[in-house]
Amino acid sequence: MNKFLGAVMIVMALVLAIAPVFSDCQSQGRQLTLQDGRVVPMKCHWAGIAAVGAAVPLALAGVYALRNRRKETTRLAAIVGAASGAMGILFPTLLIGVCGNPSMICNLVMRPTLIAAGTLAIAASVALFFTAREQAFQAAEVAA
Repeated sequence: MNKFLGAVMIVMALVLAIAPVFSDCQSQGRQLTLQDGRVVPMKCHWAGIAAVGAAVPLALAGVYALRNRRKETTRLAAIVGAASGAMGILFPTLLIGVCGNPSMICNLVMRPTLIAAGTLAIAASVALFFTAREQAFQAAEVAA
């Protein structure tokens, strides 16, 4: 079960890292032009960059879940995975946000994708945590 949940965490990390690259406004050629003539990315671009930053520890936690057999490390990987999944949700919603126009691609594609990937990462991490807990109980029963 840990291998499956670790694989789910890795796949969700890939979604968190790859989805913003193709679904932010900058990928569609849209940027903000300031009054002084400078062109800057919209805030959905920065939310996408932050989501990539949340994907890295999520992927590492998934690798630890795949390769490790110690319950303490598995629990720690689950906690890191849940925190990374939560950050994947918070960046496009509360912390940074996306563009204000509801018809922009970041509102239609990127934000729901990041929310779904973060939610699935949290669910897999919670399941991994309780699976490791059950392994600890089973190991204690075998030892007794």
